[in-house]
This record gives sequence, C-alpha cells and structure tokens, in this order.
Amino acid sequence: MANEHAKCLKSLGQNITGVISRPDSNSLSKFKSSFDIDHIFLNAEDALEKKSNWDAVIVCCREELSFSFVHALAKSRKPILAEKPISFDIEELKQLESHKNILVGFNRRFYSNISYIKSELENKNIDLVKICIPESSISEDLGFEKSLPRLVYSNSIHIFDLLTFLFGEIFWQSSVKLEKNKNLQTLSLLGYNEKKINFSLDFPFDYPDNFSVTIYANERRYVLRPLEVLKVYKGIEIIEPSKKVPYRIYKPKLESTFIAETKESLKIGLFEQDRAFVEYCESNKIDSRFARIADAKIALNSISRVENLL
Repeated sequence: MANEHAKCLKSLGQNITGVISRPDSNSLSKFKSSFDIDHIFLNAEDALEKKSNWDAVIVCCREELSFSFVHALAKSRKPILAEKPISFDIEELKQLESHKNILVGFNRRFYSNISYIKSELENKNIDLVKICIPESSISEDLGFEKSLPRLVYSNSIHIFDLLTFLFGEIFWQSSVKLEKNKNLQTLSLLGYNEKKINFSLDFPFDYPDNFSVTIYANERRYVLRPLEVLKVYKGIEIIEPSKKVPYRIYKPKLESTFIAETKESLKIGLFEQDRAFVEYCESNKIDSRFARIADAKIALNSISRVENLL
C-alpha cells in the first residue's frame, strides 16, 4: 500500500519528505529513489523529534505495527491517515478515540458508485440487504487466536465498515455454521439495524464467488458485485419457452450501471481518499466520507458480534 499511496500523492503534487523504516529493509532503497525521499526515520520517536520536516503522515505498515505508530505519532497533533484496521483490539482503538487528527483508510467509502448509492437510498424504504463475503480461510499467522479467519479482520472489515457507512450499525443476532475438521467452511447470519432493515450475511469460505452487497429497495434491486460495479434492476422480462430454450425465463431488467472511477491507473478509491486527505491538511476540513476511530471501532465490534455467535 505504501507504493499505491505514494503514487497518489505524487499525482496530487505532494512531496514525500520522509519515511519510517528499518535501515536494512529490502524495499527501502527502491522506494526512496522512486519517490525522491530525503529523510529516513528509524522509528516514530525519531520522526516526532524531527516533525518540522513533515506536515502530515500516512501509516500503511504491517498490521501488528500500526497501532504503535499511530499512537506515538498522534502526539504530533498533525493530520494522520492510517490504513485500516489499525488494531484488532477494541481497547487499543479506545486509546486513540480522543485524537481528532486521526482518519482511517477505508477507501471503499470513496468509490464514486458508493457515493451514488448512498445518495440514491437516502429516505428510501429498504426491505432487505444481502451480503456475500467469500473470504479466504488461509492464514500464515498461527498465533491469531480468533474463531474467524484473520482475513475477516484485516480485509473483510472493509465490508463491515461499508455497511455501517450506508446503513448505520448492524446488530447480528443469529447464525448457522458448517465446520470441517474444526475449521469454518460456511457461515450464515441474520441481523438488523436501528431502522429495522433486515440483513443476511453469508461467508462461503474459500469458494469461487465475489464480494457482493445486494440491496432491495424502492422496487429495485441494487447489486454491488464486485464492489466496484453497481448494477440497478427494475422489473422482470418474461421470455416464453421456445424450441431452442424449452422453459420460461425470468430476466431482471437492467436499468443502469455505475462503475467506480479513478484517475489513470491509480488504485480505485485510494486517489479520491488521498486527495480528500490533502484537502484536510490544507484547509482543516474533513470530508464526510472519511472514517474516524469511532467508525473503526464499530466495524471491529460488528465482527466481534459475529465471533460471539459462533
């Protein structure tokens, strides 16, 4: 992610003045030369001592190091954008909540099709939301002491945050699971939010499917599958049986398609997010799409509720 952020910042005309890294890092030399970086800080404390050399910071390191960096750098009171999830520990996130200079990198919030659907569904009657998370159950971290795979916490948390962003906090209340050799194979849950919208969540672990969110509202079906593509359906076309196809076909009518846009070859959502971060640094105005520490807590709490139902 460091390279992706750096490309976005360079495209936005920003100078990357420094980086926190081990001197013996295999990727440091190439990264430094690629983006004309002058300062190498040994740790967060070193960066704080030389904070006159920088105006803001993006934290995009290994997950197990993220909290310590964010916690230390928050003392600078300078703008911080930290890649999700920052921490798998709610108590650690609580320690950061009082720092209003920390933003969390849930870049799916900045997809243009997500902005469209959020506006489109405002004040609409939503009947049902179905979510599919075909996450991988493979983990190289043998010390990860959770029932759900690590990738649910580190990657799928994007989906949980996106659901909160669109619908508010969700309360999962029942689950059905299938295990094989003591490992989760499938998991299905039902939930609701404050508006009493019903939610259905399926985890077909390791199956060949796509991450998706399907929303039934306003006599339409809104389908995010993959999340970068939104298709809106209204009505059904009935195709009667024929010699070639001897059965009746019910074909949903595609009304419109919205594809998340980005600049050139930059990562979708990340460029828009980083541009909003630069604007925050320059004007002190925070884009309403940004997640804060409180939002990261809600997303992590939502996964914890799933965990508690197992």
